Amino acid sequence: MKTLYSFAWWCAYISGALFVQRFIPGVDALAPGFLISLQEENRRQCFWLFILFTLIQEGTGSLLFGAAALWYGVQMLLFRIGSVIFVKDNIIFIALYSGCLGVYHFLLTWLMCAVQGVHMNFETLLGESVIQTLIIPLIWAVAHIVKPGNAAGGAQ
Repeated sequence: MKTLYSFAWWCAYISGALFVQRFIPGVDALAPGFLISLQEENRRQCFWLFILFTLIQEGTGSLLFGAAALWYGVQMLLFRIGSVIFVKDNIIFIALYSGCLGVYHFLLTWLMCAVQGVHMNFETLLGESVIQTLIIPLIWAVAHIVKPGNAAGGAQ
């Protein structure tokens, strides 16, 4: 039964994240969910979400294949490095993590556009990166609270 609840929660989260992405272009609303999965330390779940989120982002983006795999791969690396230094669900860690991802979003998008010859407006890219930085803690907090099994207030 726990697996069914988890599956239903992830389906609802992904639907909500894609709804957010539809109205805020250039922002990855799936990233906070991936962070939650990393915090749960369920390798099988992380693997399948990595595959699913990568396919979703690659399929909806305008860049060639590879940017989403790099995006989620570095998220795992940053999480592993950060979790050695900070408590995994501490707000300071989440803020630093999202700040690093905002900078990385800018650098990765700029690099992928340059390599693929796609014109990118730096002001637009900077705005997307700032919004990415701000939206990660917001979505993470809401999802963390409502996710079943979390001590922060989710149903047990």
